[in-house]
Amino acid sequence: MLKVGLTGGIGAGKSTVATILAEFGAFVVDADRLAHEVVAPGSDGLAKVIRHFGRGILTEEGSLDRKALAQRVFGDDVARAQLEAIIHPLVRERANELVQRQSEDTIVVEDIPLLVETRSAPHFHLVIDVEAPHVLRLQRLAERGMAAEDAQRRINAQASDRQRREACDVVIENSGDVDHLRAELRRLWTERIEPASENLRLRRAATRPEKLQLVEPDPEWAHRFERIAARLRYAMGPNALRIDHTGSTAIWGLKAKDVIDVQVTVLRLSVVDSLESQLNGAGFFGRTMFDEPKPEFPEQSQWEKRLYGSIDPGNITHIHMRQVGTPGQRYALMFRDWLRDDIESRNAYAEIKERAAANNESTTEYVGAKEPWFGQFGWPGAHEWAAKTGWRPPLC
Repeated sequence: MLKVGLTGGIGAGKSTVATILAEFGAFVVDADRLAHEVVAPGSDGLAKVIRHFGRGILTEEGSLDRKALAQRVFGDDVARAQLEAIIHPLVRERANELVQRQSEDTIVVEDIPLLVETRSAPHFHLVIDVEAPHVLRLQRLAERGMAAEDAQRRINAQASDRQRREACDVVIENSGDVDHLRAELRRLWTERIEPASENLRLRRAATRPEKLQLVEPDPEWAHRFERIAARLRYAMGPNALRIDHTGSTAIWGLKAKDVIDVQVTVLRLSVVDSLESQLNGAGFFGRTMFDEPKPEFPEQSQWEKRLYGSIDPGNITHIHMRQVGTPGQRYALMFRDWLRDDIESRNAYAEIKERAAANNESTTEYVGAKEPWFGQFGWPGAHEWAAKTGWRPPLC
């Protein structure tokens, strides 16, 4: 099943977004509701909270006095961390129970206010951040009856907008009317969420468009890489010796296809094969491929790799799994570092890319048109630069 994380600061409007996604067919798990459930009167969760914070956080009827507890923990980082250490595992356990009851083709949306703070983003195939201007958030919280000082304290206790944007795949601006929000979410649902769900069900990666388009350098490329890398680390653990951003999107100043190239260095390719189930579960599917052999290393077996991709059509990704020390593994890093360092060579490669793009309309033709340059100039040029500068592959 496709697992979507939904987050955003207090007052941003996550609940409205969750309601609309449920209308589209998502099964929504509300972490706030579960946080109430796990500390209901008579629950083990409430007993743990009482043992830690005392009976002063109870109402006269014996239920949790949330206002008293909030006054106790907000503004006190230690107390808040202690409360979260009690509540979060219980909520996660209950959420897992609910999710496991769903069919495999379900799109599950988990509404988690502290998703970024708990570093949970890599656990999901896609993560949505709901944002609204600070003033509007304060206004919404005031309408709920929350004092301005309390509202500001709660906002300050959460991740910043910048931190959420860096961790999340999609940012939804929720400052307009509900109809506008619903239309934006409908586009997201039909263009990204449903296709990702279908790709997961059919066990395939999203593919790049065959019609060629080079785009200007985008600062978001680095963040997209980091999100993919975090999911790969979650799926592969220490078996991923290195995860590097490679290719043109890793070299600032180059126009490129809007595709993130990633190299994962492993001890042996058999390690990747043994992790196929974990990679598939994280939304990555691949196959055996070979890079183009070079004269110094003519044996095709020396260029074997596993080429994986992500199910997300909004972040087309080529993940090159290569064995440490092989010519392909070294060259991917050397080529990137060479063009980052050598402006003249970077400009020469940019010209080759522009010329190939001008003469070829398809991505396949464009890639083929560039290939001779790598053999004649790219491979020897990178090695000449490495010898001159003393470059060595980064340690794993």
